[in-house]
Amino acid sequence: MKNISKIIKVKSFLLLGLLFSIMLSCNDEITFEDQVPDYTYSIIRSFEIGGQTASINHTTGTITTTLPAGTEISSLIVNMSLPEGATIDPASGSSVNFADGPVVFTVSNNGVSREYTATIAAYGDPMIMTFSIGENEGVIDQANGTIAITVGSQEDIKALTPQYTIPRGTTSSPASGVAQDFTNPVKYTVLSDDGFTGKSYEVKVTQLAAPIIDLFATSEDVCSATGTISHENSTISVILPAGTDLTSISPVITINDELTISPASGVAQDFSAGSITYTVTNQEGLKKSYEVTISSSNSTQKVVFIGEADCINTLQDDDAKAAAEYLKAQYPDDFAYIKIANITEAALANTNVVMLYYLTPLTNGTQYFATDTNVMTLLPSELQQGAPQATALTNWHKAGGNLFLAGDPTAFIHVLGRMPADYSADRALGNYRYTEFGCAPVGGCVDVNKPADDIWGLGVRDANNSENRRMHPIYDGLTFEGDGELYLNNAGTREVRLIWWQHMDGILAPGCCGQDAALLFEQTVNAVKLGTLRWIGDAFGYGAVEFLPTNGAVDANFDTNISNDFSGRIISLENTIIGYEFNSNDGRVNDYQGNIELLTSNIIDYLNN
Repeated sequence: MKNISKIIKVKSFLLLGLLFSIMLSCNDEITFEDQVPDYTYSIIRSFEIGGQTASINHTTGTITTTLPAGTEISSLIVNMSLPEGATIDPASGSSVNFADGPVVFTVSNNGVSREYTATIAAYGDPMIMTFSIGENEGVIDQANGTIAITVGSQEDIKALTPQYTIPRGTTSSPASGVAQDFTNPVKYTVLSDDGFTGKSYEVKVTQLAAPIIDLFATSEDVCSATGTISHENSTISVILPAGTDLTSISPVITINDELTISPASGVAQDFSAGSITYTVTNQEGLKKSYEVTISSSNSTQKVVFIGEADCINTLQDDDAKAAAEYLKAQYPDDFAYIKIANITEAALANTNVVMLYYLTPLTNGTQYFATDTNVMTLLPSELQQGAPQATALTNWHKAGGNLFLAGDPTAFIHVLGRMPADYSADRALGNYRYTEFGCAPVGGCVDVNKPADDIWGLGVRDANNSENRRMHPIYDGLTFEGDGELYLNNAGTREVRLIWWQHMDGILAPGCCGQDAALLFEQTVNAVKLGTLRWIGDAFGYGAVEFLPTNGAVDANFDTNISNDFSGRIISLENTIIGYEFNSNDGRVNDYQGNIELLTSNIIDYLNN
């Protein structure tokens, strides 16, 4: 559709001259030079071709008509009537070829021009002559059978209602005026009434970008802080470490290339006095303003995620990154990320909970792996026994810091000494080496093409534990299936490490597999067994365990090989075959991602409190 713009030019005067003229005469008036284009004199009043009068749509600037069957449309004489003084190209009375597609006629009068697109067809000739959605006219490529059309940013692209015209003597599908989902191209087919000829068109709809901010970062540094964006409330909030200078921050703002923003991205701003309004404008002139607040934290870090990269943005493991981003969003005022190499007791000061989690089978960069007899090298060098970072984390935990261990690095429980292990010796009291450490080598195990009804999760039946553990706070708000199954993952691709204690045979008696064995395990190591694999019907295996402080009262069966100076708690999800995988690796969404997230926040809240 051609947009008509009224342009009014006003003769302007210097202010002094204007005041002077007013003083000279109250009868003088400011005059306007009216230059509004008058399209009344730049139109096609009538369009005759092949002895027929065509239909003219002045709103969309389109002309259509259907001539008798068999008409040769490659050379047709066109006669048009125009307003006085108007000219047109191609000229009235000339021979025009319509066989190659629509022809544009341009009317000019008094410096004002307007285009009309004429599409002529013969009766029964299968083609789409015009195609529009609302006020938006499609561009039809008859040779290639495509139609391109652009709609506004506020349209519902999943329910657009096209209107189109076809020659007499043809039928089409889908019908004109029927709503369609144009998220992907839609095929339209026109058939001749002779039943033998037809033509298909692929209609592709492009939607103008809505005026929104996609990403707001405090600098160009890949590890810079990013804002929490609320499109609904039109707010962006960034919390920086305590003491950060807020007087000169140059935000880097990501928006669609079609959009403009003011103030511009990369321009320094003073956020110390309060919020600053950023306004995004799209090609339609629609605007959206965001109130951006950048502040420095006044609270202490209570929840920390530790990872091998410099920051969350550069974490290579997709599951570690997804978990860290989730915690950051859940605990914006109390969250911090610390690189494993930078762990010190000072860095952990005032921290209540540390989460250590990653899954490396599909990581393209760093991969931690182990041998068939030792899983300890699933830990990075900084978390190996004797490393200063491992010592700092151990001292912090003994002083009361709480740990959430999950995925590959659960062997850190040995480094802490909370479940001591020597992989060069046989299992015994004081040597709680894992029973099962399959899928430990490079690449681990990756299960692909799993059906949606193959669901991994935790078994929290009464028979799986020493007693009913479904009322434990980490399960608050979660729904159990059957007699106590917590569903966690049904994605098509799943990363697997089988690092866990299947049982305690050879260490305890009984070591497997009833409630009495689970109870003896709890008494021996001062722990609470919280579940096993979803499919297991008895107490075989340790899928989730809470390790309690040892610096207080313990059971008479407590193993004195375990130090009695642990003041903190640990929740450990002992293997990934329970389905604790924070990010799905294929296109099929994990239907139980919400359970993973709620279980995670429950664990953090429990340890934090």
